[in-house]
Amino acid sequence: ELYDNLPPSQAEKIVAAAHRPNAALQDLSYAIDDLPMHFVRKNQVQTAVTIFEDNLGSSERLLTSPVPLFYSRHLARFLSIWLILLPLGLYDSFSSSWNHLALIPATAVISTMLFGIEEIGTQLEEPFTVLPMQAFCDKIYNWCMEIVSWTPGDNGRPMKEVRLDHAYFTDGE
Repeated sequence: ELYDNLPPSQAEKIVAAAHRPNAALQDLSYAIDDLPMHFVRKNQVQTAVTIFEDNLGSSERLLTSPVPLFYSRHLARFLSIWLILLPLGLYDSFSSSWNHLALIPATAVISTMLFGIEEIGTQLEEPFTVLPMQAFCDKIYNWCMEIVSWTPGDNGRPMKEVRLDHAYFTDGE
């Protein structure tokens, strides 16, 4: 996909980088600098890219900071032992059913619920494996491509003439 949207040399540079997201963000920053827009707007876009980079770093720290394996194992073992002993605790409560027969489906339902909660907790330890990240990236890409395709005057408002006698253009002469 990278080779479809970028020149081959630029795509190779990103693929060969030690940290691909930073290389891509650097290229994005250079591309923003090359856009024909007012410097104030460029600064706003660069600020948004900086915020995005900060969020990327936070997400990477979440992804690379695993929950200790002994925590997950301890929780699974404790839950299993608790659920195995649960019928002993519920035995008197089901004395009204024939031969305590209702205890079996009740224990099965409680076990299913608690193991489901434990599985949800395990999945939440690594949210990036569950979230549709490609769909998020595609949506952001489409928005960026739409913004880049805009040209001055696309909104139907008349363009103001650029005064070339401004100090910005004449270097203070």
